[in-house]
Amino acid sequence: MIEHINWIEFARLSAIPLIGAFIGWLTNYIAIKMLFYPRQPKKILFLTFHGIFPKNKSRIATKLGNVVQRDLINFNDIKERLKDSDSINNVNEEIALRVDEALRNRLGKMGISNVVPEQIITAIHKVIVREIHKNLPTLIDTTISKVEGKLNIQEIVYNKVQNFSDEKLEQLLMDITAREFKFIEIIGGVLGFLIGIIQLLIGGIL
Repeated sequence: MIEHINWIEFARLSAIPLIGAFIGWLTNYIAIKMLFYPRQPKKILFLTFHGIFPKNKSRIATKLGNVVQRDLINFNDIKERLKDSDSINNVNEEIALRVDEALRNRLGKMGISNVVPEQIITAIHKVIVREIHKNLPTLIDTTISKVEGKLNIQEIVYNKVQNFSDEKLEQLLMDITAREFKFIEIIGGVLGFLIGIIQLLIGGIL
């Protein structure tokens, strides 16, 4: 014979872990929202509320600029990549095409393209390309070093982030971390539910 179920008692016992799950989810949800809201300082009684990211946008921009310049963009790595054999060969092929095109255009404008023998044009082309090829690694080093001296990556990143609207900054961060934030909300609910079960066990109800 099936034992009669006291539905009122069951509902009462179920409410404790369910309420715990809701509170756990809600607190994590609010905590995540408080990363972005309020976008402007709001004073309630003696407390001032301001979203963590909007409030610290300048500091975030500075830190991000430092990280990008120090750890993500390394000009020495760029030099080495540009000087590897595949890159050099690709550059040389492009240079050879451009030199040939420029040489023939110049001779054409001078009106002597039909006078100068093909062998001479080819010889001049080879000399120019060979000299460029020989000096290309040094040229890459010099050029990248000059760019590095003039290009302040930290400042560029800082200005970019500073110029983001709060909405744009939120969208950017949400695009990166939306799944993680959702996971945090779910974990809050799960932990709240488990705490509710533990409360029932400690109280000797289960």
